[in-house]
Amino acid sequence: MNHKILPMANIDLIFNFSSPIFYERRGKRDSTPGKIFFSGLTTEHMVMKQQGRIMLFGASFFPAGFYPFFRIPVSEFKGSTIGLEQILGREALDLEERLQEAKNLLDKLKVLEVFFLSLLDRENFLQSDTESLMRHFFSAGLGIREFCNQCGVHPRTLERLFNRYVGTSPKQFQRLQRFQTALNKLITQPPDSLTTLAHEFEYYDQTHFIKDFKAFTGASPSLFIKEQQSFLQIMKIS
Repeated sequence: MNHKILPMANIDLIFNFSSPIFYERRGKRDSTPGKIFFSGLTTEHMVMKQQGRIMLFGASFFPAGFYPFFRIPVSEFKGSTIGLEQILGREALDLEERLQEAKNLLDKLKVLEVFFLSLLDRENFLQSDTESLMRHFFSAGLGIREFCNQCGVHPRTLERLFNRYVGTSPKQFQRLQRFQTALNKLITQPPDSLTTLAHEFEYYDQTHFIKDFKAFTGASPSLFIKEQQSFLQIMKIS
């Protein structure tokens, strides 16, 4: 397996019960820490490589969905892979044993459901007013200053909320969100021109769009379309 992983605005917990996984970023190759590990939010693409028998699955947390389980600011995982054992110690090893003993994927998912429910701390759910604020930010499409003025929230308060619950700054989250939406449109409903697509998603011009696209994917839009191995890695969470 040799797949390009694109930047996503969420954190994943990966379960690998097969041969080792290696990530390559900017030509540097890193091994992953153990069989169960977090893959933090990243703003650049990487390549996942694995050979041999493959038994791999994962849990992807929605923005603001991670903190109530682990009570750690998501920003601490940004751009890194961290073994679950580093966070939970013996409890992570017990989970690994139970998953290995499970006979099939359905049984493994049942083990995971019990595990996640045991971790869930309802005291750390977003308060309703904070949840409404963040949902409004996700959908409003406003600049940071305009949004804060409109909602009566200080920019530093919004920044702290995003570092804790999302893992990146509001500005970076908007950039990722815009890229993902434009990418989804490029693949599912190809426009007549990149200029049309750039204007639709409020990039300054086609050059700005291509520059952002290359920063996230490592390729121009036309070259990326030819990289068929990337398509399985694209997902749009709404």
